[in-house]
Amino acid sequence: MRTLQFTANCENHVKNAEHGANRCHVTQEYVTDLLSKQLVQYGFKAQATTSEENLAVTVENHPVGLGVNCRLNEEGLLTCQISAHVDEQQVWFKKIETQSMINQLANAVENTLKQDEAFSGFEWKG
Repeated sequence: MRTLQFTANCENHVKNAEHGANRCHVTQEYVTDLLSKQLVQYGFKAQATTSEENLAVTVENHPVGLGVNCRLNEEGLLTCQISAHVDEQQVWFKKIETQSMINQLANAVENTLKQDEAFSGFEWKG
C-alpha cells in the first residue's frame, strides 16, 4: 500500500458556509470526484464506491483491483491510500506487475492533485 499525504485548503472547495465543520468532508468528495474523472487520462478506469471517500480503480487487461481511499487524518491533513487487492497465491511476476501498476497509479494520483492549487505539501508515507 502507498500513502500520499498532502495539505488541502478546504475552504477552496466549500460552495457555501452551511458546511461549517464538515468542510473537509466536502474536500474528500472533491478529491474522489476529481480522481474519478482525471485518472482516465493515465489509462485507469475509476468508479466511486458506496462511500464518497473510496474509488475502485481498474486497468484494462489487468485483473487486480486497485483502490484509492482519501480521508482526513489525525493531524488534519488529507491522505490518499492506494492499495491493491492481491491474491497471495499470485506468482512472483504477477506480483511485480501489480506493484508496477500501484506505482503508476500513485504517480497519476499525485500528478492529478498537483494540478489543483488548493493542494500542497505532498509527501509519500510507507
